[in-house]
Amino acid sequence: MKVFKSINHNPDLALALGFFDGVHQAHQKLISKAVEFAQQNGKKSAVITFETNPSNYFRKDKTQNISANEERLERIEALGVDFVYLLDFEEFMQMEALEYLQDVIVKSFSPCCIVTGFNHKFGRGRQGDTNLLAKYSEKFNYKFIELSAQKIQSCLVSSSNIREMIANGHIRNANLLLGHSFSLKNNVVKGNQIAHTLGFPTANIYWPNNIIHLPHGVYFGYVVVDKTYPAVINWGVKPTFDDDSEEVVEAHILNFDSKIYGKIIKVMFLMKIREEMKFPNVEALKKQIEEDVETVRKLARLS
Repeated sequence: MKVFKSINHNPDLALALGFFDGVHQAHQKLISKAVEFAQQNGKKSAVITFETNPSNYFRKDKTQNISANEERLERIEALGVDFVYLLDFEEFMQMEALEYLQDVIVKSFSPCCIVTGFNHKFGRGRQGDTNLLAKYSEKFNYKFIELSAQKIQSCLVSSSNIREMIANGHIRNANLLLGHSFSLKNNVVKGNQIAHTLGFPTANIYWPNNIIHLPHGVYFGYVVVDKTYPAVINWGVKPTFDDDSEEVVEAHILNFDSKIYGKIIKVMFLMKIREEMKFPNVEALKKQIEEDVETVRKLARLS
């Protein structure tokens, strides 16, 4: 898959339009429709998206994303897309909807097909919508496909719903709508070695900027280094030690003893085990960690 940061002339493409934060189950279905149309008609497929979330330009508070751009691109590539255009939204936000469709989308890509979600908006003031795309499909000679609202267990599959679930700690429900595990990637940093002295060394990472936060707590999940390992993941401020108030993700990786400082790891969250707690002493904390490890061993056998 080729990634472009600016518009070029690349005609006869099947296009999927959207920001695709999290690349959740509805996004996967939408993008797959563009890929399938391209493959069935001997064409190439492309996703037209933006480097920053367009909602940041219309809201007072910045939207925290579900996934970083790197993960978004990896998941889009896995769907078989040929090209991604990761554009600067500011270059296009003042264009009228029809101007954007005609002078950017049609002029640059001469699309054979355009696929969007039912609630897709574009152009200045979000004037453009699926009605406009359908209306001009014959004039500009493309097939327009609108993906209807997708629901799982009566819940609308949407990035905003998933963000809300993550923020409220409903990680299992969020993962169900995502179709994969909510995850973070970052460099392993050196901690204060407290966990190591207790016999439970951890790989520590900082929560990446602009990614939606889970509530503090202890989670069952997996860590990807070279392979994938089950882990007890503590996210919080280590309240048992009053002198340390820095938020950090600490992953005690099971069946793993390599030093990985400076390496990039992926931490996947599957289930909350318990709340973050302040223990009366180190021995009580150590006993609880032992229980957490045993809990994760059992859950890993079941997952």
